[in-house]
Order: sequence, then structure tokens, then C-alpha cells
Amino acid sequence: MRQLARGVQAPDFELTDMNGVPHRLWRALNHGPVVLVFFKISCPTSQFTFPYIQKIFANAGRDWRAQLWAISQDELDDTRQFAQQYGITFDTLIDEYPYDVSNAYSIVSVPTTFIVEADGKISLSDNGFSKDSLNQIAGYEMFTPDDGLPASRPG
Repeated sequence: MRQLARGVQAPDFELTDMNGVPHRLWRALNHGPVVLVFFKISCPTSQFTFPYIQKIFANAGRDWRAQLWAISQDELDDTRQFAQQYGITFDTLIDEYPYDVSNAYSIVSVPTTFIVEADGKISLSDNGFSKDSLNQIAGYEMFTPDDGLPASRPG
């Protein structure tokens, strides 16, 4: 089984971030799209991908219309270390065991990325590292054909 597909209504959820602040998807969608990136700190593809996601967030500027939430499948302290190691400055939420939110989104590998539009429908559903998906999230071409990076890398 694959993660939820494009065009599907995203399940609502509420998770807390690393500071204990609750984040509810349906509330956030009132302000525009939300990008969800599910990950595990031990996953080499998550480690490879997150610096590019941070770059998107850092370059987004005020006119960026989306919110970005990383969703960790690890313990709080381990997730905090990962965020520090990779310079993550966007909201990082904790999906504690037994991973209710990950299961609701049918996550089978990480990283898995979704764009949930303001109407609650998923407009992007992808997993692993993907230049095309990261370009779509960024809203611009952040990769060049001769940058030495693979077009994709499985999670």
C-alpha cells in the first residue's frame, strides 16, 4: 500500500511540536496550504533531503503561501538533535508511537511529502528525495540539470 494519493482529502490531526505547542491541520489550512514532510532521523534519505527543505523554508520569504511542518517518527530528544544538526528552523511535530498520524496517511517509507491545499485536498504525494517535488514545494527551479544530484532517491 502506498501513502495517500493526490486528490484525496487529507485526514485532520493535531500533534505537538518540539516546544509542546499543538498544531491542528484544519486550523492551519484556514491560512493556506500546509506542506507535510514525514521522516525518521535514522533514514539516510531523510538526512539527505532535509537540508534542501530547510533551504526552501529559508528562501521562502514573506510571500510564500504555505506552512511547512516536519513530522518526526522519533522521540522528542532525538528529533531535537536532528533539527539542531540539520539547522531545521521550521515547525517539527512529533508523531509518537504507535504513529497514528503516519498511519492515517499510510506512510510506508520516509521521507514522505504532501502538499495539503487550503480545501484539505492533497495536491502532492511523493516519497524519497525528488527534485521535481522539491521544486514544486519551493515554487521555483532550485536544482539545475548539471548540479550533480540525482533526480530522485528512494526513501
